Amino acid sequence: MDFKSIDMKEQLLQFLKQSFRAAQIKMTVLKSDPQTSGELPCIGINRVSDSEINHTLGEYAGDTFDEDEMEYSELYGAVFQESMEVRIWHNNADERERIYRLLKALIIQFRKSAVQLGVRSFSMEAGKDESDFSGNVVPFPVYWASIVITYINPFDVEIVQHANAITSVTVDGGVQIGTDTEERSGDEGSGDSSATGE
Repeated sequence: MDFKSIDMKEQLLQFLKQSFRAAQIKMTVLKSDPQTSGELPCIGINRVSDSEINHTLGEYAGDTFDEDEMEYSELYGAVFQESMEVRIWHNNADERERIYRLLKALIIQFRKSAVQLGVRSFSMEAGKDESDFSGNVVPFPVYWASIVITYINPFDVEIVQHANAITSVTVDGGVQIGTDTEERSGDEGSGDSSATGE
């Protein structure tokens, strides 16, 4: 079995790392939330939802047969609506605001690349500014702000089966037709010929 989909979390992670590096801004980008204050300032990317949509598209999409490899493949496709939360974690409220505005611009820039990769209906929704000094959210004082991105991502699964070549077929009456029978007939014919020659 093989499958194909766009790993948007990894794509966004690498894009943000390169963008902050190019802007000479020290920023850790994670596929999770920070665990220690030493990781601040940082951006955490987390999956929010991943739901199949358009069931009429998520069906059998065709098959192929590779004669050289003797492989039969069936292709099934589905379409998923995915959402990811991109959250800024900072220990300074003013810097959180500055990075938030930059992050919004970077995600708009990333949207072009995402559409080229094959995702559709890419949109953003922002949340409110928040903070916590009690240690209930993370064990250190922190400010954060979030942007949720939502998009449609195709997901294809290919199921491959190896086919065995048919070398002979037995029909009614026990008569066998095929390569095995022809080889045996050839051997018997050569034996008779040599006997006659003697």
